[in-house]
Parts: sequence; C-alpha cells; structure tokens
Amino acid sequence: MRQPIKQELICKWIDRETPPPPPPPPPPPGGRKPCSKTFSTMQELVSHVTVEHVGGPEQSSHVCYWEECPREGKPFKAKYKLINHIRVHTGEKPFPCPFPGCGKVFARSENLKIHKRTHTGEKPFKCEFDGCERKFANSSDRKKHSHVHTSDKPYYCKIRGCDKSYTHPSSLRKHMKIHCKSPPPSPPLGSQGYTAAAAGPPDGPLPPEASLASEPPRGPATALSPPVTDLSECCNHVKTI
Repeated sequence: MRQPIKQELICKWIDRETPPPPPPPPPPPGGRKPCSKTFSTMQELVSHVTVEHVGGPEQSSHVCYWEECPREGKPFKAKYKLINHIRVHTGEKPFPCPFPGCGKVFARSENLKIHKRTHTGEKPFKCEFDGCERKFANSSDRKKHSHVHTSDKPYYCKIRGCDKSYTHPSSLRKHMKIHCKSPPPSPPLGSQGYTAAAAGPPDGPLPPEASLASEPPRGPATALSPPVTDLSECCNHVKTI
C-alpha cells in the first residue's frame, strides 16, 4: 500500500561537514543550518536522508542530526536503529497491515507483528502466575494484568485530593469518568479553616483548594504525573490512559 503523497516534505538534517555561513547574517544556534531540501514524496525524502546524510557502512558513528532531535547527539549502537529512529522525524511508515480492509501502517516491523495478532487472535504471552490461564497478544498487556495478582496499584488518579489507585488502567479510566461527570463541590464562601475532615468521609475527594501537603504519600508514579484540578484536562486524560 502506497502512502499518500505529501507536498513540500522538508529535510531538516544538519550536516556537520558544512561550515557555518559567513556573517552577515550570524550563524544559527550550533553554527549549522538544516539541509532544507524539499521533496514531493516520502520515498524521495527517505532516500535522500539515507544516502546523503546517514551514509553507508563506512560510517562508524550513528547519530541523528535532525533539527531539534531530543536525543541531542546521543549515538545509536547500530545503523538500522538510527534508520528506525529517523522515521519519528520523517513520518515514514513502511510496514502496512496485509489484512484486507485494515489499512493501518506502522513505522516498525515489530509493531506490525503485534498488530497482526488482533486479526489472527494469537496470544503468545501467558500469565506467569501459577494457576492463571490468561494469555495476551503482547508483553505490555501481560504486565498490566500481572498487578491483579499482587498488591500493587500503580495507576493513580491524578485529580488533586483523590487518593484512589488501581491495578489496571481500565479501572482507572472508569474512575476518571466519575470526576468528569460529578466534579467535587467547592467549599462555601467565607468558610476559612476548611479542612479535609470537613469534606466528608475519608474516602471522598478533597476540594480542589486543599493543600497538597494534606495528601498521603504515593508511589513513584505520582512524581511523574502531577495532580490536576482542571476537569477538562481530566476528561482528556481519560482518553490517554
């Protein structure tokens, strides 16, 4: 399946061998300008980057020099890993699903292999806990499932003041919808000194104004996901869990 043609595909690779432009004007940050050649098809852009910038087997360093690449010069251990990574920048997805009517395409062959299991029903990853017969199409889903066998609840509600946590992301999605439909009540005007004890039973949500200091300590997941109070942000977050 051929990918749709995009106009003005731009190469943003910064060539280390090109000297910085003489003043004026002054050179851009880093002293290099991106290639900036334009192409009418993805195939032309990919071929250009591979031949002109990535280079052949003589290249011993496999570094992505695409403009504003978050790797910031960190090299890959192999050329094929660099080529796979460059697809993040170019948007190339050369691996189409072969099943009729599907139409999905992928940047990595591994992702296509996992996707094909949705058509075949193959589930090669069996739960590792004794007595459990559950099987999964990928190792990530198996890991999510494994928390039902332990006391771990790594999926935390991000709403400030809510201390609910769950073993599986699907349970957290259901819980987040409660916040979207029924936002926690605000304290009455003039009620200075309003505390968590006045908010209701211990398992009820605290008001948004409650201090973060009153919340119980949580696991490492909380440090990566700060609490939110904007309910519109909450509803959008449900889709990403």
